[in-house]
Amino acid sequence: MKRTVILMATLFLFASMMTSCHKDKPDTSKKGLYVGIIGFNDNLHTKTIKILNESTKDEMKDFINSLTMENGTILYHAVNTALDKIEEVEAPEDLINVSIVTFTDGLDQGSYVLNDLYSSGEEYLNAVSRRIKTGFKNDIPITAYSIGVRGADVQDPITFRQNLEKLSSDPANVYEIESMSQIGEQFAAIAQDLYNQSSSYDVTLKTPAQEPGTILRFTFDNVNNAELSNTYIQGIYSRGDNCGILNQINYVGLQDCGTTIYAESQGSTDLFTFNNLLTLNDTPVPTAFTKQWRWDNMTETWINNSEFSPSGNTIVTEEFKSAMIMLVLDCSSSLNTDFQSVKSAACQFIEILNTNTHQR
Repeated sequence: MKRTVILMATLFLFASMMTSCHKDKPDTSKKGLYVGIIGFNDNLHTKTIKILNESTKDEMKDFINSLTMENGTILYHAVNTALDKIEEVEAPEDLINVSIVTFTDGLDQGSYVLNDLYSSGEEYLNAVSRRIKTGFKNDIPITAYSIGVRGADVQDPITFRQNLEKLSSDPANVYEIESMSQIGEQFAAIAQDLYNQSSSYDVTLKTPAQEPGTILRFTFDNVNNAELSNTYIQGIYSRGDNCGILNQINYVGLQDCGTTIYAESQGSTDLFTFNNLLTLNDTPVPTAFTKQWRWDNMTETWINNSEFSPSGNTIVTEEFKSAMIMLVLDCSSSLNTDFQSVKSAACQFIEILNTNTHQR
């Protein structure tokens, strides 16, 4: 009888552990934006990675607002733990972006003591930097941003800057700002950048098949003369393999989508698709006033195709793919009265991400 009771208790304990493990494991079966948060001072305060939507947005903001200041700055250990958290979760099948966004106002204090693999802060930092620059999640390289505001107790600005660089994946992702008044702006810019990386704004333009050698121009800025356009695509039309081809493409006011685009042919109509067609400001190209023009060699002028209407010949396809983001926030007491600004900026970061994400 005693043996039976012990066996039943063991099975119950095992079942409870399995249930707990299953409960703690994030559900990443849906497409969407997944966010985790780590606050750090002398300890780590972690919010498990979850999909961001209306029901979890307030939960994440409440977690950020519940963070409190304490002494200590285990910066390297916090970023290393963020990398661990990303490795631990199963990624959505359509994952396209993996990022870490770190904010700090000071230098690391004692991270290496918390990891037996390293005997100094420099060793720990270099190891974390290598993980960032060589790490992948489902073949997706890690993009790491670092935001820094030098606190009053930072007496070594060179080391502070070097830390930010080593905790980023690219020098372009380092933001050393002068004051807390700028922190919201930087968080907002990064949130928008992350959204752009996780979405695709494809534009398909329908046009009748042209004579080989015809120069075509598609304008997007509501002009009555193609020469006056500041936002357009121009290329030379040809045909091959029973489909239209646009060669030697030039993009003005737009980001490059490739110098050669092959059309999908539907009878005598060609459909040219430009993947993720964005302006130079990273915004989707406006299509309400799209016009098609061809260059006439005889008159040396641009001829407008009057049968080309934006509504009937411009198709916009906006596609969202999954992303995984870890937000790492300094909660050290050196922030003092600026701590509320950090929390407000982080909450704004969550709001912007949620506004853009397709998960509702």
